[in-house]
Amino acid sequence: MLHQKYYQDYGLAISGLVMHHKVDPLEYNREVDDALPLDGLITPNPELRQLLEAIDTSKVKPWLFTNAHITHGQRVVRLLEIDDLFEGITFCDYRKMPFICKPHREMFEKAEAEAGAMSPQDCYFVGKHR
Repeated sequence: MLHQKYYQDYGLAISGLVMHHKVDPLEYNREVDDALPLDGLITPNPELRQLLEAIDTSKVKPWLFTNAHITHGQRVVRLLEIDDLFEGITFCDYRKMPFICKPHREMFEKAEAEAGAMSPQDCYFVGKHR
């Protein structure tokens, strides 16, 4: 499957679509990710919110880190009603070529810099791993 191949090869399927098929990434985002009918599919999760609220923000800076473009990432956390619990977001910027995305080292370095981390040892990543 092409989607899976590009995901494995580039870390993000849209990277392969842009590189090999000249797909406009912002148009793709508008027509695919931002057009997904997520209302009602993604709903607030009180347990998740409670877990995040329990983080001692005097010791930890909650930061979002996503391969999605900014609009999609913000939409998902807004639907979950946890958007107010994060100090910032590092996202795959579809306006800049070439894309920098997870799992590439440069994306982690970008997140560290944007979050103001002094070193990778100051970061703790929680998420799904492919």
